[in-house]
Amino acid sequence: MNGTRGDTQWRLLCLTGWWLCLLLGTLPVRAAVPEEMSLEAYRARLAQAREIIENALQVHVTQAPTLDDEAEGAVAPLDRCLPPHDREALYRLLPERPSITTPTGRLTVDNRSLRAALDELCQATDATDIHKRLHSLKAHLAILEHHTNDVPDGSMANVQEILAREDFQPIRKTKTPLEYLREWLVAWLEKIFGKLPRGQQSDAESGGLWSNQWVQMGLWVSLTLLLAGGAVWLVRRLRRPPTDAEDGVRIILGEPVALDLDADDLLAQAQAAAEAGDWRQAVRKVYIALLHELDRREVLSLNPAWTNREYLSAVRAQVRLYPAVHELTDRFDRLWYGQHQGSREDYERCLSRYQEVRAALPAA
Repeated sequence: MNGTRGDTQWRLLCLTGWWLCLLLGTLPVRAAVPEEMSLEAYRARLAQAREIIENALQVHVTQAPTLDDEAEGAVAPLDRCLPPHDREALYRLLPERPSITTPTGRLTVDNRSLRAALDELCQATDATDIHKRLHSLKAHLAILEHHTNDVPDGSMANVQEILAREDFQPIRKTKTPLEYLREWLVAWLEKIFGKLPRGQQSDAESGGLWSNQWVQMGLWVSLTLLLAGGAVWLVRRLRRPPTDAEDGVRIILGEPVALDLDADDLLAQAQAAAEAGDWRQAVRKVYIALLHELDRREVLSLNPAWTNREYLSAVRAQVRLYPAVHELTDRFDRLWYGQHQGSREDYERCLSRYQEVRAALPAA
């Protein structure tokens, strides 16, 4: 009886995951896609960042805080030599993975160690530690500037361009099916969600949908739930009995019903059981007649493996039908599965509710 309820929970979890991806995808996120720039622009950025660090070192040495300043606590040591606007400028000038256009093509620079040094500097509070972090960051910048000034040009650039051709590249590892699936899924999502309106983003926050780690996590969680739900559905599907049409009957709540019988024939059987005083069987026949009629009017589809509660869930969205079907299902549950003998009142009440549902059904 709880099959449909479990399936509904799976669907709700999957839909929640997808809507979470959609919601977070519309929020501004810090850039994780490479920021493109020319080699000259990157050199200029490194020079500006070095100038900021050198000025900070000069201020830190020449304007060291006195004991009176420390007692007053007017300005933090880091704010004295490297104000917040300079720290923001450093983050803007030094993106994590910039894409640089060189004479030999395009390359992506990994600035994660540089950004880690900048993070450590911004978290430092002790004057000695700040001085140490400033020098460390200056050393990182010096290494980067050295590499950017060694990019070949002229005839050497032509040699580098030849060596960059595919024929001279090492053999690449073959992608796994999972990697192909991931790439296809990413491209599909970017195509679908790329048309959605997004919040305004600053220069440091121009990331795409897939750059948001929360979106990635929500996507993979929802995909896992979809796969798990599909596996559960498939197992249940394979364990179901063969279709009733193969035997010339349809199975309704475990009871074979001949294909040439309609709801009126089942009601006639219910009347016969009522005249014999078998109220439980009479109510059961009325309930089966109801399900038969709902199938004929295409409100639901009969399923040999479904229970009465699964049929009830199938009509939950039918506002005009659901109250009567719900009452009839509860009464059927109490009599048939609760082993109550029932009474004429139960039978007549079920028959009345059946007629009420039938009158509210659309034409066949």
